[in-house]
Amino acid sequence: MTTPIETPDRIFTSGDLPLLSLPRADGLIICRWLPDSAVVGAWSAGGVDTVLERRRAQVGFELVEPSWLARAAADRVRGPGVDAVVMHAQSGLPGRSALALAFASHLRAVLLRAEQPGHVITAGTRPDLTGLSGLVRVPHLVTVTDATGAIADTVVWEVMTEARFDAWLDGAPRPDQPAIEAHLPGLLRLRGLHRAGRLDPRYAAALLDVIGGGGIAQGTVSTSLIHRFPGVALPLAAATAAA
Repeated sequence: MTTPIETPDRIFTSGDLPLLSLPRADGLIICRWLPDSAVVGAWSAGGVDTVLERRRAQVGFELVEPSWLARAAADRVRGPGVDAVVMHAQSGLPGRSALALAFASHLRAVLLRAEQPGHVITAGTRPDLTGLSGLVRVPHLVTVTDATGAIADTVVWEVMTEARFDAWLDGAPRPDQPAIEAHLPGLLRLRGLHRAGRLDPRYAAALLDVIGGGGIAQGTVSTSLIHRFPGVALPLAAATAAA
């Protein structure tokens, strides 16, 4: 059995986001991070300097028809010299794709620290996998802050192969993905209230049971928790959204 990989909770600031000049078109943001001994040392120590990481990035853009985005991303991420692919939709905001690229860098660092393959596909908007077998889209709950210090939660998507998805679940049964997606507004609210210490004590106690016994890092309402304990997380999300 593989070791479950928990993506540590972090708050993304405007300083974490790369400055991207994107065409008004659908396509793929292709990224490669050049080797750097200082960054490798930072990975082993558990952290990477954001500015240094951005300076090492080589980023390009490839035009792709909307209906081929997911298929092209899955093919491209397996190619030589590619570390991350971000699916960019013409209708999406550039800031969403910038956040997806920043999250890809963070996710890749987590995977490499766990000695797992660090090639990732992310998207700032929900990717369309219609007609594609063998791929799964996973909504990651991500915390962001602006210049005023206001904190909010949003979703960044990752596209995985089914084999990688099963390994990430670490033996847990596959959850009902459409149900998780339908509960995303409530899950975001649940995460925010829990982080702020304003969650109903009854709901907080239920979360504590799975956080304490499930090896969930840092006690957060994370994507890992939701997918491994949907029977707890989804009812709490529904109750929180209705409150």
